[in-house]
Order: sequence, then C-alpha cells, then structure tokens
Amino acid sequence: MANQELKKKRMLTYFIKAAQDIMNKEGIAGVTLRKVADGAGYNNATLYNYFEDLDHVILFASLKYLSLYNKGVEKALKNHSSARERFFIMWDVFCEISFQYPDAFYQIFFNKHSSALESVCNRYYELFPEELPKTSDNLYPIFSNYQLSARNLMPLRELLEEEQRSLTQIDLISELIVSAYHHLLHTQKTQAERTPEDLKFYTKKMHDYICYILNL
Repeated sequence: MANQELKKKRMLTYFIKAAQDIMNKEGIAGVTLRKVADGAGYNNATLYNYFEDLDHVILFASLKYLSLYNKGVEKALKNHSSARERFFIMWDVFCEISFQYPDAFYQIFFNKHSSALESVCNRYYELFPEELPKTSDNLYPIFSNYQLSARNLMPLRELLEEEQRSLTQIDLISELIVSAYHHLLHTQKTQAERTPEDLKFYTKKMHDYICYILNL
C-alpha cells in the first residue's frame, strides 16, 4: 500500500511539472493533455488515472503561482499589528500577484474544479511542501482555508471586531469583495496586453472597491 502511494505521488509530480513547464513556455493556452503526457514520458491513458480532465491538470499546475502569494504576504505582514493593516496588505499583495498571472489565478479560484480546491491544495502541498511558508501564524488566511470566500472571512471578521462594527452583514460584505475581485481578475484575464501600470491601476481599484464596500 505504501509503495502504491509513493508511486502515485511520483506520477502526479511528473505530470504536474510537465504541465508547469508547458505553462512557462507557452502559457496556459498551450497546455494540452497530449503535451503533458508526452512531457512526463507517459500516454494519455495513464494521465487519466490521476486527473479527471485537462482543467484538473491545469488547476494543479497553476498552484505554483499561489506560492508567490504565500511568500509575498508572509513577508509583507511582518511588523503590522492592526487588523485593518493586515486585511488591506493581504488583498494588495494578492492582487499584485494574481493580476500578474490572471489566467492561473482564474483557474485556481474559478475553475470547474475549484469547489474541490481544499483537497487539491492539500494534495499539492504534500507533493511540494517547499512552496508553503514556514510560518504557522493564523494571521495568514491562506493556511486556514483555500476557498477564496472563506479565506476572506477570517481577516474581515478581525477588522470589523477591531473597529467594533456589526458582524450582521459580514457574509454579504465578503461576497461583494470577492465579486469585485472576480470582476477585476476577469478584466485582466481578457486583456490582450498587460503592463506594470495596469497592475498598479487594478490593484488600487480593488483597494478602492474594498474601501467603498466597507464604507471606509
């Protein structure tokens, strides 16, 4: 049984790395099942033993970009104690990274398999534990839940409690914030060209959206 699990982990790693290599060279649009299977040294039939379809492969492969956020937010949150500071820093860093790689982040959070994101992430980090920051601080919401809506609730609750504001509408507030992000991410994703100025503009726009939703 242990040997079977080791083999499965090894095969998953081969396929994920093959997909990531293709993404690096050709972008997500260049990833196909045949290319991934060929890159890993196996055939399509073998690949289907480990993944449901191409979207499932791409979701796993896209998680390498989430590690950029993991490391970026870990660094940015140091020496910031207030809940408001942490909340906005987490969103600013998240936008800076995700708007740079909108196709990958769209696959992670709005892919047909995103409802199973927690189990996918848990499996991925079993294979690539080095991509997680070393900290276990619960201020980093990425470690508490991988679903975007749930990840937003924890720091949002801390912000509202810190400022002694009502929690009655917290679910609605969180939903509006995530919807605003979804809109901006899709806008970035559909742009033919993206410039550093675009990244700054849309990151600030998300910041402004959050301020408006929170009435700050």
